Amino acid sequence: MRAEVVGLYIHFPFCRAKCPYCHFASVPFEARLASLWWEGLAREADLRADPALSFDTIYIGGGTPSLLGPAEVRRLLALLAGRFRLVPDEVTLEANPSPSERKFLAGWREAGITRLSVGVQSFDDGDLTLLGRGYSAAEARDFCAAARDSSYESLGLDLLVGVPRQSRAALERTAAVVREISPDHVSLYILENVDGLPFEAVTKDFPVGDDEAAAHYEFFAETLAEAGLRRYEVSNFARPGREGRHNLKYWRYEPFLGLGPSAASHLGSRRFTNVPGLRDWHAHLTRGAEPLAEVVDLSADRAWREALIFGLRLIEGVDLLGFRRRFGVDLLDACGREVGELAAEGWLEVGAGRLRIPDDKLLLSNRVLAAFV
Repeated sequence: MRAEVVGLYIHFPFCRAKCPYCHFASVPFEARLASLWWEGLAREADLRADPALSFDTIYIGGGTPSLLGPAEVRRLLALLAGRFRLVPDEVTLEANPSPSERKFLAGWREAGITRLSVGVQSFDDGDLTLLGRGYSAAEARDFCAAARDSSYESLGLDLLVGVPRQSRAALERTAAVVREISPDHVSLYILENVDGLPFEAVTKDFPVGDDEAAAHYEFFAETLAEAGLRRYEVSNFARPGREGRHNLKYWRYEPFLGLGPSAASHLGSRRFTNVPGLRDWHAHLTRGAEPLAEVVDLSADRAWREALIFGLRLIEGVDLLGFRRRFGVDLLDACGREVGELAAEGWLEVGAGRLRIPDDKLLLSNRVLAAFV
């Protein structure tokens, strides 16, 4: 029987310190907690092992998985290889651009990492201080330059705009370093969703208007286009052939398995998410139970609607014929009213057999996506 090709996500739930704007499931690193993670990961991998699945992408995210040295990355990949059928053409590690982790660059590559995704956020010291990052702009630049020289197949950077008090000069400093580093991929995010986090107080004292954040975003979008990085998703830019293959699985509604606290999975007609707490996740696995916080059984109707919503995040949009073949749904029939109204208002384009959001409406894509929920 031919194996189903799936993506594999590993959540490393530790950081040196929690950033004040971060809402991901992570805690400060402690050796005794790391032991629980390793033990739980082996148990969960045993629980999820399935010879009918073949994994062509591996994404190690967090948290700050670059706290793992090369020997630990080898250990992790060996743990996975002992339980899963791995045929990866992309193995991504998220990294923090700190001097203490720069020494690992060559070793990670030798251990099997092919793609490095560096959470820089900014190359401006004022931005970095406000965001609580533990490195300077110069240190981040040196890390990324060394990574560029370390023979990774792809180097990606994460950048933040819409940061309180972020000046045009700060944006230009970051843009200049991005041009110098010449990454293969950039994920560009607007700072948001900080309600209930320590950073909420900062945004209340120094609010950033939607128009200002959008202007910052468009400045970078133009900068990246000039540098040869094509926008292929609402928040992602890449050189041709360097798009994030693992994340494309999410937007193309393809199967993936997630391991670790808070990790999400989508296999067959079932979507499920693990409990976020490390100890809770470990306790479930110790007693042989699935560590689940949420399970969604996907009806045929819900599946095609979700696939449409994710697909519209892509610049290429949705292939109407391919969609009909996959889900048995003609979108222009099933959503004729919504498509017609949105197209008449300039929020959607229908042409060349595709349905897509115009480039100038991408930052407001939720206005479109909400119509299909």
